Amino acid sequence: PLSLLEKEWSMDNEQAFFVLLRERIFSESGFERVLDLLYSIDFSSQTMIDRRWVALLWYMPIFIEQQMEGLVYQGAKKEKLEHARCKIVNRLEEILGLPQ
Repeated sequence: PLSLLEKEWSMDNEQAFFVLLRERIFSESGFERVLDLLYSIDFSSQTMIDRRWVALLWYMPIFIEQQMEGLVYQGAKKEKLEHARCKIVNRLEEILGLPQ
């Protein structure tokens, strides 16, 4: 799953979800692909998470937030983007846990 998640950020992949976001395109299929990847991740048996995983995961909702104004300018619905960001945040909370 790590290599698949890296592909979603890769500038070499024209269909990469986060690359398209940077170009102000919200890809529904790309979002579903990323969400499916997130649901395939299970770190519950690990005490440590590889730094690369953390880098790819924590930045997702921030990146969506950063791209939101441009996406809305291009015609995307803000509510849909917020919903997508919230779904990612919710899944990241499940994967990584919350501070206690």
